[in-house]
Amino acid sequence: MSGAPAAVVALATRLNAFTQLIEDGIAAEKNGPMAGWTIAVKDNIDVAGTVRTDGLRGPHPPAAVIDAEVVRRLRAAGARIVAKANLEEISFGATTQNDTWGACRNPWDPDRIPGGSSGGSAVAVAAGLVRLAIGTDTGGSLRNPAAFCGVTTLRPSHGLVPTLGVTPLSPSMDVVGPLARSAAEARIALEVMAGTGSRPLPPRDLSSLTVAVPEQYFLDDLEPAVAAGFRDLLDLLGAHGAKIRRVALRDVDRVHQAMAALQNSEAIRHLRPYWHDARVCAGIKGRIEAGRRVTTEEIESALAVAFDWRARVDEVLAEADVIAVPATPFVAPVAGDGDLTLVSRRINQLTGCWSVTGLPVLGLPVSPSPAGLPVGAQLVGRRGADRALLVVGEAVQAVSDWHRRRPPGALPDDAW
Repeated sequence: MSGAPAAVVALATRLNAFTQLIEDGIAAEKNGPMAGWTIAVKDNIDVAGTVRTDGLRGPHPPAAVIDAEVVRRLRAAGARIVAKANLEEISFGATTQNDTWGACRNPWDPDRIPGGSSGGSAVAVAAGLVRLAIGTDTGGSLRNPAAFCGVTTLRPSHGLVPTLGVTPLSPSMDVVGPLARSAAEARIALEVMAGTGSRPLPPRDLSSLTVAVPEQYFLDDLEPAVAAGFRDLLDLLGAHGAKIRRVALRDVDRVHQAMAALQNSEAIRHLRPYWHDARVCAGIKGRIEAGRRVTTEEIESALAVAFDWRARVDEVLAEADVIAVPATPFVAPVAGDGDLTLVSRRINQLTGCWSVTGLPVLGLPVSPSPAGLPVGAQLVGRRGADRALLVVGEAVQAVSDWHRRRPPGALPDDAW
């Protein structure tokens, strides 16, 4: 750990943000688009010379011999891989209260969770420990920690960013994506991670934007601070000329349940070695057991619900540029507040339904709670339009300062 600045080590330790610090952290390319960027990589992704712990205590498999493909691309663009980030055990939860590597703490209030399973990645960016972090998202594992920690993220279109060298959970929904302070940084990272290059896109004029807002489900039972933050986003868009259209997307609760059935039933096949693993905590074992109880009939029903949902969402996006919804129904909860399975499902009740569509989803900070806690929103883009969605995010952040807020004690940009 001596290779990292003392301030980084001290704050990372206090927040339990990292499982490992990487001493060499040297980029192969000095002049790439991410030259000098410090990167934390979620510890379910291979980094050559390090053990992939998946959030579990040992024994672990041997250290990776080669980088995951996404890590290789980041290095080739000049990024320095400096840490592996804390996460939920086997990425199967939304709290990052890890018994082995320490309960990851939210930098805005250490008594609260950062979300998960990419919690350490979001904490690292919010606290200024790194410039950018890489995480994974199945049901909301990038978007809920981004919302709870006040950073920007993108759940890329399914299949756009390679998952070779990443521990699978539910491959039909698993993605790898960036966490950053701004949409502009997330766009640069995505172009590298996806290998799409950096073809220039013109800036987006918000006055030409059509935003669909579902009338049902997503605005029900929100904490007042979340409802206010989302209203502020819509007001800002409207003030800059965007057209706000209320749309009907019914039976989303059925989609939420279908997503859980599909994720859990698929996950248990990939997690079979952990069914009886003593290293796995009771909360994760509960989720595994839930997956084992899913029947073939339930899977077939869930698939039918998912196919219908995709078609309905595509119909909305045929007449709108983005769909806007809150990211979580509440601000970051206090640690230890309830059963892991139930808490995780509540945290992801506004995110999981978008995972089954395969569409890109941008997570943005909006105006905070009265107590100063972060609030997040999601913008869902058209199929394959990841870069265009990020340009919309850049336009929003050009006329707002929500993404510039920093938690108390955050390190300066030149901490490394």
